[in-house]
Amino acid sequence: MSLRCIDPGLFTTVQDPGQPGRRAWGVPLRGPFDRESHAIANALVGNEPGCSTLELTGFGGEFETETPLALGFAGADMPLQVDGISLRPHGQSFTLRPGQRLRIGYRRRGWRGYLAVIGGWTNPRKREQPLRTGDLVLAESSQTVARWILDAPDDPSPIRLIDGPDVIAFEPISWSERTWRVHSSSTRMGIILEGAQINLAIDPNRVSTPVLPGSIQLAGGLPILLGVAGGTMGGYPHVGQVITADLDRLGQLAPGDEIQFHRIEVSEARRLDHQRRIQLTKRLRTIRSFCSIGRGH
Repeated sequence: MSLRCIDPGLFTTVQDPGQPGRRAWGVPLRGPFDRESHAIANALVGNEPGCSTLELTGFGGEFETETPLALGFAGADMPLQVDGISLRPHGQSFTLRPGQRLRIGYRRRGWRGYLAVIGGWTNPRKREQPLRTGDLVLAESSQTVARWILDAPDDPSPIRLIDGPDVIAFEPISWSERTWRVHSSSTRMGIILEGAQINLAIDPNRVSTPVLPGSIQLAGGLPILLGVAGGTMGGYPHVGQVITADLDRLGQLAPGDEIQFHRIEVSEARRLDHQRRIQLTKRLRTIRSFCSIGRGH
C-alpha cells in the first residue's frame, strides 16, 4: 500500500513534527517549514497535526498510487491534476484511486505545499533526504469525499521581528527602510537575502551563541534567516528574531520574493503569538470536523 514517486519534483521530503526540545544537545528542530500549512493538510483528512506529510518545494512532481489513498493538500498554490484532469486549487481533500497519477505542478504562489494522507505516511526516512524517482511512500489504504476550504489571502505586510542580542547595545536597526530579495540558493537551513547592507559594529572576537529558526544573522552585512533545519549555535552577529506568529511565512518565501521587516516589542510579539495559537486551534478543529464526515476505508 504505497504512493510511487514518478517525478520527485525539486525537493520533496517526508516531514514529521521534528525534534523539539533537543536544541540543548545540538539537535536542530527540523520538521515542516510551514507548520500551519502542514497542520491544515492533515486536518483536511481528519488527522492530528503530528502526522507526517510530504513537503513539496517549488514544483511538486508526479506520483502514482497502488491503493486508494485519501489525500489532503494545503500550502503553496500549486496546480493539481489527477490523470490530466485539474482539481480545484489549494486546500482540499480527495481520493486517489489505484493506478491514478497525481501531478503537482510549479507553484503559482508561495513555495512549499503539503500532501497529507489519512493516518500519515508511515515509512521511515532520513530527515532532509529528498525523494528520488521510484521511491515508495507507504500509507494505509483509505478514501474520503472531496472537500475544499477557502484559501487564505496573501499577506504582503512586513515580517515582524524583535531585536536580537547583538543589537541591544547599539542603535536599533531601521528595518522598515530596507527591502531584501530572497536568493536562489536559499534552503531549509537558511534563507539568504540580498539587497541593502546593514553596517553594525560588532566585536570580531565574539563567541558563538545559541540561535533558533527565525534568527537573523549578518554575513557580510546581509541578513540570513535561519530555517527549521538550521544549526543551534552561530558565530555571526545575531541582530533580530522573527516572531513566532510569523515563522510559517518564512517557509513560503520563494526565490526572487521581496520582503521587508518591521520591528516590534517583545510584549507585542507574545500577544500576537497567543492570538494566533487560539485562532489556528479553532480553525483546525473546524476543518477536521467537516472533513471527518465521509472519511472511510
